[in-house]
Amino acid sequence: MTVKVTPPNSIKMFRYRVHFLAKDLWREKNPICRMNLALQLADVATTLARLEVEEARKFQQESAIVETKDSTEPEEF
Repeated sequence: MTVKVTPPNSIKMFRYRVHFLAKDLWREKNPICRMNLALQLADVATTLARLEVEEARKFQQESAIVETKDSTEPEEF
């Protein structure tokens, strides 16, 4: 059996962290713990936002390359 490991600094892992920290924040009753969870969530969400910006830039660049290739190739019928 093969175990798949998600890299700890991947965008997918940061999405998971945001998801679970948000769920924990909603469930927490202790205001001190909520404060700490909220600070952690803010930090992780900020990092996730930066990673999402990088992904969006890569996507735009790849889309621009595909559009350029499509416009330079002659149409086939």
